Amino acid sequence: MIPFNNSQKLGLDLDKHVALDAGAGTGKTAVMAERYVQHLITPEQRATILLPKGPRKPLEGHGALRAPARERTELSDWPGLLPNEVVAITFTKKAASELKSRIRKRLAFTRTLEDSNKREGIYDPRIRRSGDLEMLLSGLDEAPISTIDAFLSQLLAPHLDLVAVNPTREQISEVRSPLLIKETIHSAWRIRTINDAREAGIKGDIGGFIGARNRLAILVGGQSRAEVILTGLLNTSLFVDESKRSLKKRSKLKGINWDGTSQIDSEIILEMFLEPAADIIDSFADKLNSELNKWVDEILLHANALVLACETEQGTRNTRFNQLVDLARHSYPSTKIDKLQWVWMVSLATASYSPLIKNEMKFFPKGILPQTNHCNEWMPGLFPKNKVRGITGKVKDSIYQNLKKLAEKMHEHLASKNGRLIRLLGRSSYLFNPRFNLQFMDPDCPLVVYPLSNEFSDVAPEGKLRITDDLQTKVLADLLLVHNGCKEILNLKKINEGVHDFDDTQRLAADLLLARCPDSVRYEYPQKVVEALDSLDDEPWLDLHISAALTIAQEHPDCFEDLQKRFQVLQMLRRNFSAFIIDEYQDTNPAHFRLLSRLWGRRGRVADDPHSPMGPWDPTVCIVGDMKQSIYRFRQAEVTVMLRTVDAIKNINYTEQSESRLSHLKKANHGRDPRPVGAGGEIGSFTNQHTSSGTKLESKPWDYVPVEFEDSSGDIKKYVQISPERIKRRLLGHIDLTSNHRTLHNLMLTMNGIFEDVFASRHYVLPGDWHAKSQNLKPARADESKGVLEWLLPLQTNVTTPSVDLNNPNNVFSDPNAKNIHLEHELIALRLHSLLTESNPKVWDSETASFKEIECGTKNISPKDIMILVHSRKHIPDLLQRLGNKGIPVISDRQGELLKRPVINALMSVLHLVAYPHSKFAAISFARSPILGFTDAQINTMFSENNISDNWWDVIAKHAPCHRSKNLIKHLRNLAIKGGVHEILDAVLDHSDLLIAFPDDTSRQNAELWCGLVYNIGCDYGHDPTEIYSHLNSLQSLGNKGPQAITIPSGGAVRIMTIHGAKGLQSKVVVVAGMFHAGKSDSSLASRNNVLVTPEIVAGRINPWSSRDRPYDGLWEFAKNMDSAQRQAERRREFYVALTRVRDHLIVVGTPDKNCQIDSKSNTLKFNSKPSLKTMGSMWMDGLRSLSHSNQVKDSPWLLPKDKFGKELDTYSKTEVEIDPFALSNDSMLGGDAIKSLRVFHSPECFEKNNLVPPLTKWQNIELRLEKLYSKDKSITGLDDDNIAVEHNIRMSAHSLDTSFQCKRRHWLEQVKGWSPEPIYLIKSDSNLVEQESVFVSPTLFGTIVHRLLEIGLKNPSKVNGPPVMTLPSSWQNENDNLLKDEKLVKEVLLEEGITQKSTGIEKKRALAMEERISQISKLVDNGLIGRYAEGEVHHGRIPEGLRTELPFFYQHSIEMKDVYRLGFSIEGLRRLSKVENTNFTFDGRADLVLAFRDKDETGYLQVIDLKTTGCRNDFNSEDSNLGSPLQVVEGDLLNRFPQTDAERQILHEHRLQLALYSMALEAIELDKPKELRRIILPPAILVGASGRSIELTLEEYKQAKSDLKNHLLWMAELSAEPTSLQEPGRIEGLDNAICKKCPFYRGDIKLCGPKHLSIPSIKISSDQQ
Repeated sequence: MIPFNNSQKLGLDLDKHVALDAGAGTGKTAVMAERYVQHLITPEQRATILLPKGPRKPLEGHGALRAPARERTELSDWPGLLPNEVVAITFTKKAASELKSRIRKRLAFTRTLEDSNKREGIYDPRIRRSGDLEMLLSGLDEAPISTIDAFLSQLLAPHLDLVAVNPTREQISEVRSPLLIKETIHSAWRIRTINDAREAGIKGDIGGFIGARNRLAILVGGQSRAEVILTGLLNTSLFVDESKRSLKKRSKLKGINWDGTSQIDSEIILEMFLEPAADIIDSFADKLNSELNKWVDEILLHANALVLACETEQGTRNTRFNQLVDLARHSYPSTKIDKLQWVWMVSLATASYSPLIKNEMKFFPKGILPQTNHCNEWMPGLFPKNKVRGITGKVKDSIYQNLKKLAEKMHEHLASKNGRLIRLLGRSSYLFNPRFNLQFMDPDCPLVVYPLSNEFSDVAPEGKLRITDDLQTKVLADLLLVHNGCKEILNLKKINEGVHDFDDTQRLAADLLLARCPDSVRYEYPQKVVEALDSLDDEPWLDLHISAALTIAQEHPDCFEDLQKRFQVLQMLRRNFSAFIIDEYQDTNPAHFRLLSRLWGRRGRVADDPHSPMGPWDPTVCIVGDMKQSIYRFRQAEVTVMLRTVDAIKNINYTEQSESRLSHLKKANHGRDPRPVGAGGEIGSFTNQHTSSGTKLESKPWDYVPVEFEDSSGDIKKYVQISPERIKRRLLGHIDLTSNHRTLHNLMLTMNGIFEDVFASRHYVLPGDWHAKSQNLKPARADESKGVLEWLLPLQTNVTTPSVDLNNPNNVFSDPNAKNIHLEHELIALRLHSLLTESNPKVWDSETASFKEIECGTKNISPKDIMILVHSRKHIPDLLQRLGNKGIPVISDRQGELLKRPVINALMSVLHLVAYPHSKFAAISFARSPILGFTDAQINTMFSENNISDNWWDVIAKHAPCHRSKNLIKHLRNLAIKGGVHEILDAVLDHSDLLIAFPDDTSRQNAELWCGLVYNIGCDYGHDPTEIYSHLNSLQSLGNKGPQAITIPSGGAVRIMTIHGAKGLQSKVVVVAGMFHAGKSDSSLASRNNVLVTPEIVAGRINPWSSRDRPYDGLWEFAKNMDSAQRQAERRREFYVALTRVRDHLIVVGTPDKNCQIDSKSNTLKFNSKPSLKTMGSMWMDGLRSLSHSNQVKDSPWLLPKDKFGKELDTYSKTEVEIDPFALSNDSMLGGDAIKSLRVFHSPECFEKNNLVPPLTKWQNIELRLEKLYSKDKSITGLDDDNIAVEHNIRMSAHSLDTSFQCKRRHWLEQVKGWSPEPIYLIKSDSNLVEQESVFVSPTLFGTIVHRLLEIGLKNPSKVNGPPVMTLPSSWQNENDNLLKDEKLVKEVLLEEGITQKSTGIEKKRALAMEERISQISKLVDNGLIGRYAEGEVHHGRIPEGLRTELPFFYQHSIEMKDVYRLGFSIEGLRRLSKVENTNFTFDGRADLVLAFRDKDETGYLQVIDLKTTGCRNDFNSEDSNLGSPLQVVEGDLLNRFPQTDAERQILHEHRLQLALYSMALEAIELDKPKELRRIILPPAILVGASGRSIELTLEEYKQAKSDLKNHLLWMAELSAEPTSLQEPGRIEGLDNAICKKCPFYRGDIKLCGPKHLSIPSIKISSDQQ
């Protein structure tokens, strides 16, 4: 366990809100777990002092009554918080499980005063009763420690009826969700009329929807492109809602009431363009204008020679210079938006267009303007120096020198970061709505952009086009309107299927928390109320919008009452939670933040509540995150959410600094560690010192932690002062965790230097608040070993033409066409092989022009210690193969699309033929697959003889390549005839060569995953192979949205995963692959759906004509540029996450250029380096460069020639890198505290001789292995394994015995056919409504409640008739009083199951009915024979001595089998697999009641009594038993022990085997005792709950029941051993027999089985059963 340092202790302060800024490996999870525990056990904290206690309900569930009150504190009196009052939100289910496990272990490790003498554990004086710990531990089971989605689902569950019009309980499957979206889009296009739209689910403007849909299809170039856009929108629906929210807010600020679907004011879009540069545009444009005027003035002084002569020569006054004069002198604007466009106009006039767009431009080249050959036919209108005439040389030199100086200033200004931002925004703004006319540009100039009219012709116009603001805002409105309609269609489809998704959960949660107007009342509330509720502001914890809505609603009583009720629900919900801990907060999206913060507002107040906190948040909030690890933009996560929340926390803590109620807990410049202080060191400071050794420390209730010191490492405390800014942040709750406990010191220090450059502002593509700041992590790992840093830099130094001879090996490093990724993978495989075998690698030594051996590096590495991180999964198969070829066990968590895996293609061919046995294509696919392995010649022969067939199975069997294949095909055909789809797939995997062809573990897991998918589809849509195959084809069309090839990494294997998948993990060795590929295609990926959804805007890519280039689109350009800038900032955070996973050994992989030369003089390796600035490779090269630069390492190969020490580095540009790997292994040339050795491996020659295997040899080796397998299998052919003796062990429940005995066919259908014993009802069938309408709980729960009542309320007769004639255990002689008539007990038992009169509606009605019925039954039992025995009365010569309820038993019954063999299919035919010698039945459970008796002769007896509550619910008549259930009727003596009515005889007969088993179990227990201590087992009895009667078997009936039980077990044993050896059981005689009526296979609307002579069309009826 990590000893807590100062920063971590500050994170435990419960008296303020806390933002933990936790760098990688700083132990945040340990702090979170400890903080959670402290919330539970700390009596004095902000949440307990400032907030009222939540609605602490009594413990519910079994065991609530068993915990004695003296051992635990009452919930209402517990001084800390309860687990259900502390919310812990994590990012993944795995993280939630890990956090809960840590909390549980920490609590279990706590010791109370009673057991403080135990050496292990943490003694905590705040916990005084052992029952309190048990209470907290049991509370963790239901504690809200979960993902945000799970928490919201839990929050919604009790209130679904309030917010959902059609509530659903089932989560839609990942497989079904994309298919449903696809169906929704198709439905949207099929709508032609209003009725069509209504049926599809559209509620709003139907005409508007149809018109918008049709316009979109035209504008984007057709229906297929429109479908792509709409699919993209539906996949990001919540994000579209976020954009609408942002636009509504902007509209409101301008006083415009925008409804979210109509055309938006274009000025709002223009202001959005301006926003990123609003603070800088004035000063920027003013400075540019000033410099531009100076430049123009200089030229106009000599206008005749420089300008007029040029115009004459060029034949036009429409020139760039004249445009600049107009811009400088006549058109300089006053508004910010116009200045934005003005800067773009200047940029356009002063640079060549193509470089300008690529950001590779030179403004004012050579001090003037782009000349004729670079001007894009827009003449410069200004002579270069060499063309000027009429001016002396010196004057001319002076003029152009001044122009050059002025131009250089303007170039630097325009090319700066702010300049780039303003240019991008200005261009977008100009294209969207130009405010300037380029009056000095010829109309036919290629740079002229014409607006696209609203009327489109079939022929695409010529020239450059732009989308007008009017058209763009119409398209935006159409997109939102159609998206809204598609959402309504999708919602109806989900309702019809009874499912929901995470988007629905979030929307319903927003409705419940009143983050917006609830959808369920959106069309019922007045419009102004709806608008008020939809106006939640930037402080979502406030309820100002609700107050405004309530004020408006006062004029509408129904609306006011309903809204007030919803508000009260919200306020009561808030009372449930007193503290929040939210992990991975940097990945929180705005919607999640809004929903969570809605719970932080003011809770409902009741009498005697304390005053609310001074700040606006009621609960104590702790957020935990690292902005450098925010890598989930695709889930709409924003760094800005964390930034704003941190600011809110600091502001609220500042407000609460003067909170007098917390003053006794505070100390100036300190935080409070709430753990008690005792003796025993730092971690022991809150443990009790139980030994007398050492100096006793003063005991204190808590400790204070200074905020002004850096963390100390090791045992020696060092007080290093931190900056005043950090002190201020800490005092306001912003705690930075900077001590890294993961990575070895020298590696961590090197990464600090790299990350300082990675997050430097010089790399910002655009300025913005989405950039993370660097944070130096302090190495704190208790290990002084040296870490290893390596670079696998694949370079080709000796390229040759590949050989076509299959006997020659192929060396990928010699292949000129080899891809970089393959070179990288080959080096990875070689390096990991040498690392695992601890072989010393070699590096190139330029001095000797040879490879020199160096030390292996990290030792004692096993495959499980290695993690390979990739950017995408595209190339994982190649990496897996190369690692596998080196004998390295490896597995990947995902490998892309499951349905495209090779092993799945083979399985799909089988399923295809099963579904379509007449399909020639299916037959070919199956025959060619590795399952059968037909050659082309064999396939040709087969199809030349048989061109068509109704059943290709027989044809394929006839032409099978061998008898083994023929046997397999026939077996599969027989299974296909029986409809055994899943059995066919199992047989293929078990008996074919498929998994020999694909022997890797990944293929096996993929096959199993696919089989599971097939089974799930079968369960959902019926197990018909045609339906399953059709559904799989639909999934295949989804591409990467379909099922993914997910595998579970096996122990002992190298793990390959994406950087996102590795989040939160660590490994000894980390390989970061594809450094120079990651990020190259980001921009194309972002816009592939032709739609961009950002938090600010939705932009669709418009192009009515596919035959020409897309028109310029200002809104699209803005969205794309902002998205690109944020994406590249995220790539830098991904780089940080990737590198910080490492513990000991970091290997980076990639090359900027695979082509390499060995310098003829120096023998150094030389290669060109110009990595894409979007890639991690660029960050790596720049990081090495920055380290060398900051440490002023001269002659470093990482520096660029132009780099100067002391000056800021420029953007990385193309350079030639020259390295000596051996020299770098001794001196990395990074300087300072950076790692001293950088090991660079560039070639396979760096490792042990790579024994390349020729392709032909590989195939020959495979054939050899197959031949060995075949010969081995052949040698044992024909031999049955009947010499293998086995025992079958069958575990059964006692209650199923009688059912299977009465109808053996039911047991056979369940066990042999695998049918689920559930009746099948039609939708809304009357047949299944009775149970739903019952006011009572289900029969099972009803029985459980009555059992529990007897367990607690039945008196024990031991006190009356003791002592017993034979010793009884103490549990048989407890001192229970008779509580059967105690109404309080009935209520307590019902409360255990959550049934209480405090509930409302149907639940309250049920509680009342249950209390009445349970009370009646308990009185009947009390008056009956069992009640009398319990009172100690003597009846039938039996003197009761004691009783035991819920007696556990474990009974085994062994049956010896004779000549029974387990048979199984093999490709050689049916064979005996084993001989079954014994079958052991195991029964365990609990007997409801066992009574101990003696008679007058002092003989001891035991009797089993089983409670049956049949007839106690709906058919029970409380007033007249003769009109109720037949079991209510009592004929004769109530205390008679034998059945007196037909109903009693029937129920006893129906359960006699179960009763016999219980008694046989008792007999076995007694037989283990000495003979003199054995009691005689009486025939068993049933306690009939409906009458209170106890009825038992006669002695003869009991003997017969035991005989029947043994015979029945023998039949089941034989059936289990070999199901095919026994005849299929027949159906039962009698059309009206009671057994069939109770059977689930007959009870439903669809009869799967039934009486013998009843026609059941859904099953095949054998001739013997007619």
